[in-house]
Amino acid sequence: MQLEELTASTARAYKSLVHPKYLEGLDQINGSSVWGFGASNNNQPAGIVLGRSAVSEGQAKIIELVVAEGHQRRGMGMKLLWHAEQKMREQGVSDGQFAGFIKAQDFPWLSKIAIREGWQLPKVKTYMYTLGSMRLGECQWVERLSLPEGFTLFPWKDLTPAERLEIEQGEGQWYTSLLSPFFEEGKFDPDYSTGLRYQGKVIGWVIVQRMAGNLLLYKTMFVQEKYQKQARGITLLMKTIAQVQPAFPFGICFIEHDNEPMLRFMERRLGPTILHRKLWIETTKVLARQYADHLC
Repeated sequence: MQLEELTASTARAYKSLVHPKYLEGLDQINGSSVWGFGASNNNQPAGIVLGRSAVSEGQAKIIELVVAEGHQRRGMGMKLLWHAEQKMREQGVSDGQFAGFIKAQDFPWLSKIAIREGWQLPKVKTYMYTLGSMRLGECQWVERLSLPEGFTLFPWKDLTPAERLEIEQGEGQWYTSLLSPFFEEGKFDPDYSTGLRYQGKVIGWVIVQRMAGNLLLYKTMFVQEKYQKQARGITLLMKTIAQVQPAFPFGICFIEHDNEPMLRFMERRLGPTILHRKLWIETTKVLARQYADHLC
């Protein structure tokens, strides 16, 4: 195994290991504010750790640690983590942070390494699911979903000015700001986002954002509380997914760790459509100025 501190040019060889949101960061590696270490085996990329630092503020954070399948349980993850710690110490950082997405299947070994090396037990904050809507046919219950009389779906682009005003006035009363259908409005796609009316009044929405040619981010889903137990939100979501499926066969959604009902729904009811699972984890460590020679 070979381990190297990365530069913007050498980091390109590790693109296949890096989460898409961090790809641009590889070109920004400068050894100071953006840094990383790569591990290779027989000249093939096998692991990478990436970090960002605000040296003037004494802050640094590991944003990604990946060991490729087939190279785990060989001490590679521990060595990458150790070198990241050393980098932060050299920069004068006393409190190390790790906050980023990892593959769900990597959580056990990464947690084990983190605890062994003196980090706090990593906490899962958010779950990210990549869905393949072409597999909806395997979820036979979806075909039985329907909306009773009085409920209608509509393209979000058809929202009227009066309806918009009423929704805006309801923020903080019958929905929280985090669930606002107007948050980062310039990014979402009104053609594929869907609203739900009951007796002519808007009671819910699914807001989506186009991420790539065939990929949608299911950004926000909301239905008024008194209709949630009637599965109107699930029906709204599934009808939206079915409608966009021809053009967007892949989707991404994020679920907070404490939203247990939604997590159960994803695993139990949409299991066949789940292509990938990732976790946003966070942990910290007090970085004493000490050096372990067994990993040098």
